Amino acid sequence: MGYEHIDTAQAYGNEKEVGEGIRQSGVARDKFFLTTKIFPDDMKFEPEKLVAAAKRSLEDLGTDYVDLLLLHWPDDRVPLSETIPALCELQKQGLTRHIGVSNFNIANIIEAKKYADVPIVVNQVEFHPFIKQNTLQTFLNNHHILLEAYSPLARGDVFDNEVIKEIADKHNVTPAQISLAWILSDKHRVAIPKTSNPDHLQGNLDAIKVELSADELEKIGNLASSDGRKIEHPDYSQYGMTNRLISTIN
Repeated sequence: MGYEHIDTAQAYGNEKEVGEGIRQSGVARDKFFLTTKIFPDDMKFEPEKLVAAAKRSLEDLGTDYVDLLLLHWPDDRVPLSETIPALCELQKQGLTRHIGVSNFNIANIIEAKKYADVPIVVNQVEFHPFIKQNTLQTFLNNHHILLEAYSPLARGDVFDNEVIKEIADKHNVTPAQISLAWILSDKHRVAIPKTSNPDHLQGNLDAIKVELSADELEKIGNLASSDGRKIEHPDYSQYGMTNRLISTIN
């Protein structure tokens, strides 16, 4: 169908299944881009545990390396001065081609960059037409960090928004395609939509063909608000972490 990027994570509990799917596909390893994320439970952001967790992911995925390895959430129990050098070392050892973070706010990234001697290339965060991330986006652009949008369809809310539906009707496409086209209209952003429906898979790919006018881009951009989050943050207390919301909304 044309998809060349697989995004998974330890927290999804499916790395072994993803690895088996890759094996059965017969697609050469250098023909697709593979991302996984290390979750900070069990103090996994301590250097030795981070290395062990990364190697376990590679084993489950049945590969010698991933293309992108992310820290899934910030963890205030382990200083980034310890975690980031260990993450960089994984790249130097060839276990990942690139490193990045997920759900980091500006302060988190500023701190992480102090200790990184290889580029942090991605911040994967919730991003869709209803969430205001302007300040974060500008910061990432200035530091040459790509914004990777998860939940780009706002958990289905794009299908109920009149502005998006009207624009979709005008282009004879779906609201999902409009949301994705809006995200992809900025070269500093990519999106990782989730679906198991083959028709939706193709429709998501076709979103790159949708060209929105400046007026349409502005109308969609105006839908954002500071309380537009659709994804609940995890309950940190169950992992022994500070049970608080780490906001990536700026």
